[in-house]
Amino acid sequence: MLVALGAIASCTRAAPRGFDAAAPEARIDDILDAAKASDERAVPDLVRQLDSDDPAVRMLAILALERLTGERLGYDYAAPAWQRDPAVARWTAWAEAGQTGDATRLGAPPEEGNAP
Repeated sequence: MLVALGAIASCTRAAPRGFDAAAPEARIDDILDAAKASDERAVPDLVRQLDSDDPAVRMLAILALERLTGERLGYDYAAPAWQRDPAVARWTAWAEAGQTGDATRLGAPPEEGNAP
């Protein structure tokens, strides 16, 4: 009986969580948690998610970054990788600069509605 309960318990354990989890669902949970908590410490992890193979992960990551920073830096989650790459590079530079970058200085196109 105890062996059967142990086997059931091991099957029902939650999947590993974290921004480095293999399952997109686990990464999505962490993205949502960071956005809800306004956790600016998660910005580097969110930036890494912009390169995800999963479009839902990419979409939620950019929405969380926009909520936390007020920036999009020209990133479009639905664009093909070759079009996303320059924006991911801008985000990476922005994050490495301590999240103090200026979108214009980093070469981002003006945001719609924010054009000079």
